[in-house]
Amino acid sequence: GHCLSLRLLILPHDIDLNNVRVIIHNTAIYQIAENAGVEYEFNDDGHDCTDESNRRVIEWLIHHMDETPFHKLCYDPSITTRQINNYLIEHGNNTEAAIDTIHGTTPLHMLSMNPNAPADTIAALLDVEVEVAFSLDNRGKTSLDYARDHNVDGLIAMIGGLCNHRHSA
Repeated sequence: GHCLSLRLLILPHDIDLNNVRVIIHNTAIYQIAENAGVEYEFNDDGHDCTDESNRRVIEWLIHHMDETPFHKLCYDPSITTRQINNYLIEHGNNTEAAIDTIHGTTPLHMLSMNPNAPADTIAALLDVEVEVAFSLDNRGKTSLDYARDHNVDGLIAMIGGLCNHRHSA
């Protein structure tokens, strides 16, 4: 079975990209790719996609979030607190609250969806602007919802951060 609601794909660095079609077929991320004009074209046998269309889809998957580099950084499987802090220092200007145009997510949404993100990294980003934790994406979900589903340690860290913020306010 496939997860038809798949809107974001976090892949390990060593994955065989030729297997991506099997992972994303009939998912929301593939629908987003099709809406962007990128889709698989099949050989005459109707089963195998052409090498060129496979290359285009993979290229799109790798680069579709280039316009929102902080979001892209937040779903990197090897993300660290230092990388988050360095990005915020370099770019500032409310980057923690930036909303991507494809999914309506904040960087905290992305980090919360990342099952590899350390809890302290999620807590550090939350601490910059706690109100972002309550921002809804295009699916009506908060970063807390995604942390519950994908990163329970991150959820616990977020709840702790929200409690600490409430007591200090």
